[in-house]
Parts: sequence; structure tokens; C-alpha cells
Amino acid sequence: MIICSCNVLSDKQLREAAEEMRADPNGKVPTPGAVFRHLGCRPRCGGCFPAVIDIIHEKSSEETGNAKPVDMPRKRATGR
Repeated sequence: MIICSCNVLSDKQLREAAEEMRADPNGKVPTPGAVFRHLGCRPRCGGCFPAVIDIIHEKSSEETGNAKPVDMPRKRATGR
């Protein structure tokens, strides 16, 4: 699926670039800008960044195991 329409980048390309960057012992942290540079382009409008961030960090969260989401404390109802 095309994630960045400005550069016509797919989710597969973004994911693979992030994996390559993580595999390189001297590589950089896979930030959106670094992933775009790794692919030989640069971000333009930035509208895809929320999806790009999710995609490039998808694999690293899978590698760390089945981390469970943290339960947030709930607000208590106050009776007046």
C-alpha cells in the first residue's frame, strides 16, 4: 500500500528500509527522516509521518516480544 504519495513509497519499502537500518551495526536510528534518506528521497508534506512512524517501529516492537499494553489508571467517579 502506498503510504507516502509525494515520494510514492509503500509500506513494504519503508519497513524494509527500517529493518536494514536496524541491522547495520553502524547504522542510524530509523527515524522518518533517516528512513527517507536511506531510500534516497526526502519528506515533502509530512502528512504520512504518523503512518511512517507506526510502520518503521512495527518490527522493533515485535522483536521485543509480546509486550502487553500498559493499563492507564482510571479516573474515579466522585459522588457529590
